[in-house]
Amino acid sequence: MTDEVVDEGPGESVDLAEEVIEEAPEAEADDDRADWSEIEVDGEVWLAPPALKSAFLRQADYTRKTQELAERRRAAEAEHEAAGAHIAGRARLHLLDEQAQALDGLDWPALEAADPERARALRERRRGLAETRERLAFDLARKEHETRLANEAAEAEAVLATGRALSEQIEGWSPALAAQLADYARNFGVEADELRQINDPRLWRILHRAHLGETLARRLAEADRRAGRPTVRPAADPGRPGGGVPGLDDRMETADWMRRRNAATLREHRRPRP
Repeated sequence: MTDEVVDEGPGESVDLAEEVIEEAPEAEADDDRADWSEIEVDGEVWLAPPALKSAFLRQADYTRKTQELAERRRAAEAEHEAAGAHIAGRARLHLLDEQAQALDGLDWPALEAADPERARALRERRRGLAETRERLAFDLARKEHETRLANEAAEAEAVLATGRALSEQIEGWSPALAAQLADYARNFGVEADELRQINDPRLWRILHRAHLGETLARRLAEADRRAGRPTVRPAADPGRPGGGVPGLDDRMETADWMRRRNAATLREHRRPRP
């Protein structure tokens, strides 16, 4: 009996080639998705290409801004309605006062002598006006108090939201840094009440950069002074050491020169014109 030798080598090669061919599209697909990223839509996470992700982000931003605009519109309408109701209540209160004053101006003894029934009805009306006015005044005071509390709560929330945004945008943001910026702003005449009304983080960032720039300029000037480097001064006029302004000399320190120059300019503007 002759044993048959079966060569399985070529068959195995064919099978491996077929597997490689079948797996190739998946590998190519994985390579194509290398720059894909996850996006969240309605609480579900999806894998999307960059172009589709950008479209979803734009749509999400548009939706967010639309919702914010709608909320602002509703808040404005509610505020307008509340203001209208408040004005109407005040007008009614004023009308009640006028009616009460008219009744108080009557000659009650003569009225009671001439027409006791009418006098009694008018006295009842006067008491009714007083009771109505008291209820209306109490209701207006209560609503004003509630409105004031709501406004204070909204302002406090806006301040907190601004603080949260600035803590993410400005390194080292803290109440101490906010106090420094407030002191810096007061040098330009900005009052504390005005600062409390600034809830836009962009404006605080501008103020922060201005403060940083001035602080850096002072430090550089101090370093130059300690190193013995010459201080930069305004250009000198050989003919007029003070540039034609009394009390100025180009040999003065820059800060003193600018202070005197600004004072002279202010006096010039205040001087009455012929």
